[in-house]
Amino acid sequence: MILAPLTLLLAAQGGAAGVCPYAVIAGDASARKTNIYRTPTIASGKAGKLDRGTPVFVCGARGNWLWVHYSQGRHSCRGTTGGLDTRYAATCAKGWVERRRVAVMAR
Repeated sequence: MILAPLTLLLAAQGGAAGVCPYAVIAGDASARKTNIYRTPTIASGKAGKLDRGTPVFVCGARGNWLWVHYSQGRHSCRGTTGGLDTRYAATCAKGWVERRRVAVMAR
């Protein structure tokens, strides 16, 4: 459920001081939490789980997978609904999530 063409968003916001678009975990109707993976495959280890509605920032894509940054535990993530400035991405938790489980909200 992508609300804006992700490829265009990422291309338009690239560069040295790029911005990762704001999104939320859409999940699915059968589960309250969505798995986050270490690599873009369900065979890899899980990096964590996020609740439906959790804010994330989409900083990359590979096939049907999105590379997301998010706040969790000791990892703060200084993004806003306007996106995440990549200069501050090092403070975020990171992982891969299936594209169909994310709703990109950036305009």
